[in-house]
Amino acid sequence: MSTDPNQRLLDKLQHDLTSAGAMPLYLRFNESIRQGIELGILSQGDFLPSERHFTERLGISRITVRKALACLEQDGIIGRSRGYGTFIQNTVAQPKLAYSLADVKGFSREVMLQGRKPDTMWISREQIPADSTLAEKLSLAEHTPVYKLKRIHFIDQRPMSVAVSYVVAEAIANVDDIGVSLYDYFRLNNVELGSLRSQVSAAMSDGETLQALQLKEPMPLLIIKQTLFDSRKKPIEYSESFCRSDMYEFISED
Repeated sequence: MSTDPNQRLLDKLQHDLTSAGAMPLYLRFNESIRQGIELGILSQGDFLPSERHFTERLGISRITVRKALACLEQDGIIGRSRGYGTFIQNTVAQPKLAYSLADVKGFSREVMLQGRKPDTMWISREQIPADSTLAEKLSLAEHTPVYKLKRIHFIDQRPMSVAVSYVVAEAIANVDDIGVSLYDYFRLNNVELGSLRSQVSAAMSDGETLQALQLKEPMPLLIIKQTLFDSRKKPIEYSESFCRSDMYEFISED
């Protein structure tokens, strides 16, 4: 087998792209490059073949190659230098956030405990009447006012999830006082947190989430639905979080 990194990469790409599968061709190309890095075929600083070389050697369109490389560039995996070409920029995968589905630390504390920087971009804070479904989840009478809080969670300045929380009105004194962390707001206002009930499902990103997470192409999302109870086992928040599936690792604990 050839020891030339480009030749080994092209051999791998040719094999991966001819494999059957429903994934679009440019995504298979993208994933094959990432695997090549993980397997040590490519290292930081290595230059990739030209778009024309990829096209001629693999028998695929230049549009497919460009779409795959654009995704890799967006994620910081490759860089481009005029006059030199495209090179591997980052061979160390960004670690996933290990997020507990049972602990009530909250997003921001989970991130900080793992040595990373959390942030929040608020989309809206409003009071709405609870419909029948929401009223049941929060053990309220239908039409009872609740707070709807929608925001984007960031890790190290990178958007990771869109979260929508519905909070009983009595748990919030002034909605504008909530900063980066809703759970820290609860603690500062003496709301005693009890337990969490969680449910996980998956779906493809829609246009709104795609824009919020600054993604160029649709990707699978993990949907985390949680009910937070206070120390008296009374529900105080119901939330739905739409999380990048490649950046979260969820942990369930007894």
